Amino acid sequence: MDISFRPITPEDAPQIVRWLREEDVTRWWWDIAGKSDDELADEWTTKALNVEQKEFRYIIVVDGNEIGNIQVTVLKNYPDYEAEVDIPNAAGVDVFIGESEWRNRGVGTLVVRQFVDEIVFTMPGIETCTIDPEPENTRAIRAYEKAGFRHVRYYHSAEDNAEVYLMRRERLAIA
Repeated sequence: MDISFRPITPEDAPQIVRWLREEDVTRWWWDIAGKSDDELADEWTTKALNVEQKEFRYIIVVDGNEIGNIQVTVLKNYPDYEAEVDIPNAAGVDVFIGESEWRNRGVGTLVVRQFVDEIVFTMPGIETCTIDPEPENTRAIRAYEKAGFRHVRYYHSAEDNAEVYLMRRERLAIA
């Protein structure tokens, strides 16, 4: 299976909106509720421009098929969130597979593992990668465990006003 990542562009916004409207994505991306397709397209067009360079978003490409979005955020760029997570030198990952035929096939585990190794842990100063699935999203939790993440703690996020199942994966030391 050939997995690659390409930075999102403003032209990807309509496809990302379509993916976000998939029931299995919408269920876990609660912050899109109440937003129109045009609002989401404008939001993702702005995200693609990445003016502030605080988050880096990619289209997931598997065997030539664009199947979803994956992104990394350097936590120090968001001091309040970094303090809440309380893990130094960390970056956070978020992901969704928008194409339903690519779900439940083990692809998510492979995508997350490769992304963390190739993108996240090549970022200067990043020693730990975090991910925080919804506590009820057991499918995602299992996938992240298979990708090398372990549960750290469960807490209520004041930043997101949501329950958090925080997981982490350490960069392996090279001897």
